[in-house]
Amino acid sequence: MDRGSLRIFLLIAAGAFLLMTVLPKFFGGGQTIQPLTVEGNKAASARPPEKLCDIWTDGFRAQLSSRSATVKRFQLLTAKYTRDGKPTELGTTPDIEDRRQLRLNYRNPTTGVKDDEWLVKTDLIDFEIVSSTRTSCEFLYRDERAEIRETIRATGRPYELEASATITNKATRPLKHAITAHTDAWRYEHETKGHMFSVSPLVTHVECIADDGSATRVRIEDFEASDFENREHFPKNGLNGGDWYETPQKPALAAVSNAYFSQALVPLRGPGSPVCQLQIEDRWDSRSFPDKGRDPNAGAMYRARLAYPPRTLAPGASDTFSFLTYVGPKERSVLSGAAGGDHRLIDLIDLGFFSAIAKVLVAFLLKVHSIIPNWGIAIIVLTITARLLLFPLALPSIKSMIKMRELKPEMDALNEKFKDDAQAKGLAQMELWRKHNVNPLKGCLPQLASMPVWFALYTTLQTAVELYNIPFLWFPDLSAPDPLFILPFVIGGTSFVQQKMMPLQGDPAQQKMMLYFMPAMFMVFMLFLPAGLGVYMFTNGVLGIIQQQAVEYHAKRALGGGKSADIKVEVVGEKKKKINA
Repeated sequence: MDRGSLRIFLLIAAGAFLLMTVLPKFFGGGQTIQPLTVEGNKAASARPPEKLCDIWTDGFRAQLSSRSATVKRFQLLTAKYTRDGKPTELGTTPDIEDRRQLRLNYRNPTTGVKDDEWLVKTDLIDFEIVSSTRTSCEFLYRDERAEIRETIRATGRPYELEASATITNKATRPLKHAITAHTDAWRYEHETKGHMFSVSPLVTHVECIADDGSATRVRIEDFEASDFENREHFPKNGLNGGDWYETPQKPALAAVSNAYFSQALVPLRGPGSPVCQLQIEDRWDSRSFPDKGRDPNAGAMYRARLAYPPRTLAPGASDTFSFLTYVGPKERSVLSGAAGGDHRLIDLIDLGFFSAIAKVLVAFLLKVHSIIPNWGIAIIVLTITARLLLFPLALPSIKSMIKMRELKPEMDALNEKFKDDAQAKGLAQMELWRKHNVNPLKGCLPQLASMPVWFALYTTLQTAVELYNIPFLWFPDLSAPDPLFILPFVIGGTSFVQQKMMPLQGDPAQQKMMLYFMPAMFMVFMLFLPAGLGVYMFTNGVLGIIQQQAVEYHAKRALGGGKSADIKVEVVGEKKKKINA
């Protein structure tokens, strides 16, 4: 690939990168919602004191509340997810009862059922904790209409809880229930705001994954857009005025996820089949801050739920439901066996457009790590292997650059001779390339064919929680930027060497821009990107230099310098003239 083609390609790539990561942050609206309030119809002052029940495993601690039998805290206890002696907290809404994880509602206002027809009279239920062990908690609620028993227990697998609920009609007439299982997460806007060229790992989305493997992932900008596609999947009546987006497929799970962690709900048992519904509430204090961006506490509530249709229970009849919740890191080895391995939790990992290629790269990376238990070295081995496999595609480009360099004296002569006539200069260059059998595009196209592999590798490393909190060399965390800013400058240096090795084209100003601008751009990118990506970029740059030098050494004699040929250019315009170069 010649310098001109490379420049165009890199500028296009940089522009696409900016469009995907930077520009969307400057747009968007959102609904103006007052600060969070607890929904329900029971006065807080009349409620009994909250009681807590803890579930402990080697990997996590789940703190459950007697209020609605919800998960109030969920802490990861393994050393990998502990920083400064503190466990990672994934229970992001501990003080908002109706926005906690694993909340079961027994009424659904969106269904149109009248209040006096519900089996459960309130959305906020105060349970009694009737038994607890280290790995389970049992809750009981009774009134004149209903009896509800909920049991939440650890499954024995990492980061999993199973909740089962039995609801019984104690009234003398048929009454209805409509169970919805919720998982919610609150994120402040400053948490999800990225740097200049990077995306925050806390950027969150809600998703439904269907039994057939299809995934619907919705982000906050989708709810903000007035032309959100598939608008027909929004029910006419939303909860508290908010819109729930309902996927038409039978759900395998519903989840709230970010780059590294996910909290998912899986339906295990129940009469009928639920639907998966998604909602994002964009919130700020509009009374004090008309502009959302000025509210330091602005953020969004990300919500996913499994909703069963209303069912009528005869007096004395019961229904039983059970759900599994996974709250933890998106580790491939863990997700592949989560919920017994047959509920598609592995699909929580979104590898982007080139996922087919990325899955192969991930499998190879995990295999290398199983042999060499060092993630930094595994990334280097993966990069070397990808470079070797793609070498046949890179070879035409390298040979083209070698030929272009041999023609440099003649190109310089043409630039000088036709410096005032761009049309003649272009024709003379094309004739020179034809006589020496040089085709810059021929070297560029194979390189473009290899780009999906590099994009897939980029996505793989950008979303690999396996690199989270993993030290390598002087990096304390491969998933975070280099805190000493050494790696960005080293990558800028290798990029500068690569630019120097390429044949110079254009006028001196253009040559200087390409010689210094591209390395500076890569250096600035790496100031904010994860160190794991930096290891890949540095390794790839060094391999590119070695590869080009090796090919040049072996191909130089065969290609030869060639003698200068007479180039005749005919320009047709207002003046017809012949130019001999």
